[in-house]
Amino acid sequence: MNRLTFLGFLALVLALALALVTVQRAKRPDAVNFFFTGDTQGFLVPCGCKTVPAGGLGRRAAALASFEDGCTPEPVVPVEIAHGFADRGPGREKLNAAMGAFFRRTGTLVGLGSYDLLLGPEALRMAAPGVATYLAGREGHRSSKEFLLGGWSFGPIHGGGKSLRLVFLSQSTPGGAPLADPLTVLARELRDRPADAVVVAGQLAPETVATILKVEPTVRLVAAQWGSTVTTQPQDVGSGRWLLCIGDRGRRMATARIAFGSGTWQIMPQVRYLGPDMPSDPEMEKEVQAVLKEVETANAWALAAAASPPVSGGAYLGAGACAPCHAEAHKKWGLSPHAKATKDLAIDHQERNPDCLACHATGLGKPGGYPQASTDLSGVQCEACHGPAEGHPPKKLPSPPASTDTCGTCHTQRDSPLFDAEGYWKMVEHR
Repeated sequence: MNRLTFLGFLALVLALALALVTVQRAKRPDAVNFFFTGDTQGFLVPCGCKTVPAGGLGRRAAALASFEDGCTPEPVVPVEIAHGFADRGPGREKLNAAMGAFFRRTGTLVGLGSYDLLLGPEALRMAAPGVATYLAGREGHRSSKEFLLGGWSFGPIHGGGKSLRLVFLSQSTPGGAPLADPLTVLARELRDRPADAVVVAGQLAPETVATILKVEPTVRLVAAQWGSTVTTQPQDVGSGRWLLCIGDRGRRMATARIAFGSGTWQIMPQVRYLGPDMPSDPEMEKEVQAVLKEVETANAWALAAAASPPVSGGAYLGAGACAPCHAEAHKKWGLSPHAKATKDLAIDHQERNPDCLACHATGLGKPGGYPQASTDLSGVQCEACHGPAEGHPPKKLPSPPASTDTCGTCHTQRDSPLFDAEGYWKMVEHR
């Protein structure tokens, strides 16, 4: 073989190798893997459950890394369904900056819910600079993202395969910002951006989810968050379509591998509890603890600013002053959830958060109310309902009825969705 022949052969081999690499790069993946979380509300640590505390960014980071390792080389798409940010508390900006940094680092697609929108556009931009936020039907945010599975693409030229569209859809929640009807928004989105199959992710009530699955046949999977609604196992709703409800406070994750093969859509979903058995990423934990120290400082400053000295004739005396004459009522109160309402905030690092203490302590911000150095007003004490006790007796204190109107200031639909005035009264009933 002369030199020219050899060089020609070598050039042919290199050309074939280059063509093979080009073809391989042009071939699109056959599947995409979603990693769903939601309703984090800026809580960086596990929830305050006394038996099995779950959630937290440390566990989530470890779970995501493990999932990505198991999916290689297929792509993984982390998705925050809705309400990832804190909209209350003096330290919310610091919490949200930490959430934004986590979303940016992990490439999370961030869906918004009606509580997120309470922050306002500018606060959302500050919380997550460089992070794409999604909410169909809401101006200023992206509505959906398309994934092309199978086939090939080379720049703008492509062929074969199927299109899968992830639509972010949410509806108004109690106390949240108003949103357009999700069914109308979804119909418009699918009309303007048709796809072979659709995944819907969002803050959606069970009845809304049921309607979506009934009227939109291209929807193959719904990943929803609505209060504490949970599907501990993925729900097969028929015809290879699935429902995942991940509950509240970021305590669960859900995953779904979606592929198209042999003429059908193939979905492999899973729901997992981020409990104590889940390893936690140590570096993420260090970041969380550093942020929590800053948040606790912000809370402490805000709480000190809320303190107000007592006024003559209207001082809070604390539940201990009521015990001598109301011994039975005081004993029952001491065994109730009201008595330890402030203490229960500690596990979530919220014991100095005025936005929480307005309902978890007595008389916050009122003259002589919580916090006072001379009087323990922690918990929901007698004076939370009956008013400052100074001068009683002979001064008569009000006895408001146990009703939704009376108790609803704290037992709101958002924070106490299962509240029933008659049933709850039986737990604290006294005369």
